[in-house]
Amino acid sequence: MKSLFDYDSLLNEVFYKCWHILEYIEKNPNMSDLDKEAIQATIMDALVTRKQIDFNTQSLDLEHLCIVDNLEYYTYEKHPNICGIPLWMKEEFRKKALHITGGSPISIFLAKPPSKDLRYCVYDPNTAVSSIFKDATFYNAIYNSPTRGIRIEEKRPFVEVDIDGILYLVDTLTKRILKSSWFKDTYDFEILEQQTVSKLDKKRKSYYQEDICEWVNFSTTIPFMLLLLENDNPNLAEFKYEVEQSKKYFPDEWKKYEVFWNEIQQLDMSKVLLKEKK
Repeated sequence: MKSLFDYDSLLNEVFYKCWHILEYIEKNPNMSDLDKEAIQATIMDALVTRKQIDFNTQSLDLEHLCIVDNLEYYTYEKHPNICGIPLWMKEEFRKKALHITGGSPISIFLAKPPSKDLRYCVYDPNTAVSSIFKDATFYNAIYNSPTRGIRIEEKRPFVEVDIDGILYLVDTLTKRILKSSWFKDTYDFEILEQQTVSKLDKKRKSYYQEDICEWVNFSTTIPFMLLLLENDNPNLAEFKYEVEQSKKYFPDEWKKYEVFWNEIQQLDMSKVLLKEKK
């Protein structure tokens, strides 16, 4: 038996709905069964990806927050019905910055928690997600809420991608992936509109290619990112982590920021000195 808190990956790089995953579990003791299912899959996927457990002999006892040396509890599933965004996908998101993300890494763009203070169009993150796949289908759909037990009549955007031959819906609002066949059947997924990238006409394909064109330009927005880092809201944990990761993947942008910030400070100091002379 080994406590989940003894795994560095779970403490540092695994998140759920933008929270550190273990903190989310601690602060949400009455979470839904769907959240529990997703969290179990997210934890096991991360530990297997990082080769920190043997999925042939070990399982997850979520109630006692530990990995046990038997298969009596939750066992690893290569293709779970629901899971947080896998680590390999997040790694790909860190490598690319696009026009649709405003020149910021996809990872930072997606890590912003949906809120009244950090609004963004859900179509944009869906487009950003599609950029790391050969093909993707965009849906506007209505469905039965998995947690509220009501029909969601307002159309909701999803992007569907192929992961190891299995179709998954990526929900960029809740930061989870949903096995398409399971979600569509279980929650009466009614498609109102759909567009597949490979089937777009020439004009729309041109717009799409422009959106996902790689473009790095976030040095001047770093000061605003750093302001958010001062906020201790737990749902900003993943955003803070991805901002820090961007230093490794885009060091030149951080160097530009340092130059830019020094110029701003010198300008401010010049204004102070000028005011004192007057």
